Amino acid sequence: MLVKLNTKDANVTEKNATTMEKKLNARFSRYFREEPEEKTTLWVKVSEKKYLTKVELTISYQGYLLRSENTDNKSAMAALDKSMDVLERQIVKCKTKLARGRHQTITQDSSEPAVEEEPDNYPIVRVKTYEMKPLSVQDAILHMNMLGHNFYMFKNSENGKVSTVYRRNDGDYGLIEAEI
Repeated sequence: MLVKLNTKDANVTEKNATTMEKKLNARFSRYFREEPEEKTTLWVKVSEKKYLTKVELTISYQGYLLRSENTDNKSAMAALDKSMDVLERQIVKCKTKLARGRHQTITQDSSEPAVEEEPDNYPIVRVKTYEMKPLSVQDAILHMNMLGHNFYMFKNSENGKVSTVYRRNDGDYGLIEAEI
């Protein structure tokens, strides 16, 4: 498993980077034994903002993109530990869902944490419809804020794509564009 470290506005020493890589390999290599090492890449992004260190982990597991993001005010290592816990739960959950979907039984290692069962069908409790007018990204953010929502789906007037703007945990905004 390859570990790609990206430090954005963060002071991560070479020693800490090596320690992070060792911790990640020790924790996640068992999930990727069948995969060639160069095919599996774990992306680690470390950033510091307002006395908080944020660690984001992203990895592709069996066709699913799994992501974890945690912050800590003490150190990057503490935020990394939290993110590793979340990402490991996601991997185990995904592994269980895939195994159940294929009607296979999987043997669980004693070192793997137990997984809570999820329902096979998720109940839809409300359906909303609205007219999707072409908007600019800035207008979509304005609509989202006026509605008090954390995201807003719209047709981008600049490129004609169905897009979604969302409010990130750090207060900034993000944009997701669908490729059809």
